[in-house]
Amino acid sequence: MTTQSAEAPVTIVSIRCEQRSYPPYDGFHGTPSPMLWRLVTIETPQGTAAFEQTDYGHPGKLNPWEPRGIASPLVPKLAQLRAVAEATGALL
Repeated sequence: MTTQSAEAPVTIVSIRCEQRSYPPYDGFHGTPSPMLWRLVTIETPQGTAAFEQTDYGHPGKLNPWEPRGIASPLVPKLAQLRAVAEATGALL
């Protein structure tokens, strides 16, 4: 006898991290030093959250992660999302 079962629902959270280095006087930042730029994007069933980090202003010393678009349902989870961005950035 064959038993049929429904597939269990799957919840997926996707995390993407981009990192780019810009040369001195690049149009993106215009400073005399190179600049590191990072973007972490977190996609959840409730929406997307993005955080940006740079070393703008003091090369080699990263600024804190800054929100760059947080879906309204995710706003109450801002601290947890920022922690995900920090942990993801630490992998680079």
